[in-house]
Amino acid sequence: MAWTIHHVNLPAIDVRASAAFYRDILGMDEAAWTFPPPERTGHLSADPAKLTLFPMDAGARGANAGLHLIRPEPEFARLNGLDHNPSIGGHVALQTDDLDGVIARLDAAGIAYSLTGEFAIPGMRHLYVCDPAMNLLEINEMLA
Repeated sequence: MAWTIHHVNLPAIDVRASAAFYRDILGMDEAAWTFPPPERTGHLSADPAKLTLFPMDAGARGANAGLHLIRPEPEFARLNGLDHNPSIGGHVALQTDDLDGVIARLDAAGIAYSLTGEFAIPGMRHLYVCDPAMNLLEINEMLA
């Protein structure tokens, strides 16, 4: 099973102020978010005051790889039918080539997770799970 880091998601109450720091102080390039087709997109805002992207070399990792800044949204999980809220507290997204294998091991261990189809990133499916230290992880896989 191959693994890489796809993105790091950091919460930011004031996304634009945080974006200015990464852009103007650190010198990173900001880019527009790439969404899946509207019928597959979850409850996500395209407003750059709520969500922005600082892309890294995506290579084989797909769209929206890099640093995500998101305004925390308490209702995000409910609005998207999830048990886990990826907009609060931040998370790292690990990319695998065998999400079904991960799901099988989570099921066998009785660990709760939230699975989405193509949801926030085109061509990718995701799951959210907490590790034993209660760090929220996103685990994703490119769709064939």
